[in-house]
Amino acid sequence: MKLATGRIGDRDTVLSQNTDGHLVDVGFVARQPKLTMRELIELDPTSQGHLLDRVRHATPEAVVSIDEITWRPPILTPSKIVGVALNNDVFNYLASRKMNAPMYFLSPSTAMTGHRGAICIDPAWGLVHPEPELAAVIGTEMKNVGPEKVLDAIFGYTIINDVTSPGLKADDSVELVMPEGFDVNEPWRTMRGPQDTSLYLTYHARSKGADTFAPIGPWITLADSVPDPNALGVRGYLDDELVLEDSTANLTFSIETVVAHLSQSMTLLPGDIVHFGTAARPSRPDRFPTIRSIDLSQFGGTVSVEIDTLGRLDNSICRSSNP
Repeated sequence: MKLATGRIGDRDTVLSQNTDGHLVDVGFVARQPKLTMRELIELDPTSQGHLLDRVRHATPEAVVSIDEITWRPPILTPSKIVGVALNNDVFNYLASRKMNAPMYFLSPSTAMTGHRGAICIDPAWGLVHPEPELAAVIGTEMKNVGPEKVLDAIFGYTIINDVTSPGLKADDSVELVMPEGFDVNEPWRTMRGPQDTSLYLTYHARSKGADTFAPIGPWITLADSVPDPNALGVRGYLDDELVLEDSTANLTFSIETVVAHLSQSMTLLPGDIVHFGTAARPSRPDRFPTIRSIDLSQFGGTVSVEIDTLGRLDNSICRSSNP
């Protein structure tokens, strides 16, 4: 079963499909016109199951036309959106020291935009590229959970495009040349002689979290419809040209490993979003040899992400000095 959030007139509501494939206003079925996805997730299992069963068999009065809705992010205000940096074997192969645990960054809810929304890019930011990714929506509070309990605590899975600007990142990075005697021999770096006295610091808030840099949706596919989230094909398109093709089987750290590890330091709440790492393998190496060669700041069409079972997320690109 799939669920989404859409705007009908002046209200946001949860949407689904009935057994006939028609789009259903779940808020109408629940007699709660402004029902939110988080409220649905937080229902007790019995009440949630009864509501979803009523949706599956909804009467024509609850059916809406797709032309009536504006797609919204499935979760409008998660307490946090957590991404996993460089979580693909392509990057681990290149690492001077193999990664032994997931690494994270946060994005604000204001970075999200829905299916068919625009990704707005200021040309002054320079290079901006897509990162097609699987995301999980947390279903129950998790703290210090083991990997064996993770999949049962996930409400469902959705698609996210982790749009990233190395151009902005360059403005938010600094090299500190440290004085003699200051130890810069960090365990994660390879020292390159006695003159290597620099510390390198990068802050990802803007390069990952700018407005519209986290397109997401349109659907949340319930977890019981995704038997193995670690074996899903992930594809990225410019217009209809396939430019990236990968699989979650190539993630360095699995969905269970990531969420369990993250829960050791952050309490995950219902409705939180965790996304797991980009598709990194180019399908057109003649045109786009790496993901960084796909520059959305020079592209004015539609960028799309497609994931097996979950569907397809489409977003237009706009170039504006005031995104």
